[in-house]
Amino acid sequence: MDFPPLKPNARIEVRIKGYDESPRFATKVEGVSKSGYWIYAPYTDDWRSMIRKGDEIEVAYPYRGAIYHYHSEVIGESGRRVKLLEISEPLFIRREQRRGFVRVPILLDVQYAPNHGDNGEVQWESGVAVDISGGGTCIFLADPPSWLKCGETLKLVLPIGPDGGPFKVSAEIVRIEESDRPEQPGVSVGLSFIGITDREETAIVRFVFDRQRELIRKAIDPE
Repeated sequence: MDFPPLKPNARIEVRIKGYDESPRFATKVEGVSKSGYWIYAPYTDDWRSMIRKGDEIEVAYPYRGAIYHYHSEVIGESGRRVKLLEISEPLFIRREQRRGFVRVPILLDVQYAPNHGDNGEVQWESGVAVDISGGGTCIFLADPPSWLKCGETLKLVLPIGPDGGPFKVSAEIVRIEESDRPEQPGVSVGLSFIGITDREETAIVRFVFDRQRELIRKAIDPE
C-alpha cells in the first residue's frame, strides 16, 4: 500500500472540492463507519463551515512528513451537541513530500523589529497577530514603519511559548495589504517563518492544534 488509511483521531484538513479559494478546515477523524469514516464538523471562531451532506470534498492527511490527498463525499450527518459528518471511503489522489499547515485565527500582541543584522540598538515595534499556521502568521499594524516592504525580513516575538511566554522567530514579509475599514486604518502583513528548526516548527504546530481544539470546544459549548 502506497498511502495510509485514515485512523480514528487522525488530524486532517477538508475543503469543498473544486474551489481553490475555499478555505481548508482543520478537523479530525472520529471513527470508522459502515461506508467510510465519521469526522467532526469543522468550526472556526464565529461560524461553522458550510460543508454538508452531498458535498464532494478534498481531504488532506499529514502523515510522517508528507501530505496525502484524497477525494471523498459527505454521505451523512449525525449528532446535535457534537456534529459529525460521514464521508465515503476516500479515493487516494496524490502524495506530497512536504508538511501542510493549518491556519487558525488568533488575537495576540506581538513585538517585531527589522532583521538588519547590525549591532545597533534594536527598535522594537508593536502589532497584533490575527492568524497563525506552522508556516507563518499575519499581523495587523496600525502604524506601519517606513522600512516595511515585501521581501524584508524581521525579528518577531510571539507569546506562544509555555504559559504564554515569548517565542522568538525570524520571518519574511510576503504580503502587505491596506485596511479597507476607514474606522481601523493600518496594514495586514503576511509573514513566512524562515530559518526555524524542526523543534521550533513542532512547537508552533502544537500551539496551532491546541488553538483549534479550543475553537471546537467554544463552538460546541459557548458557555
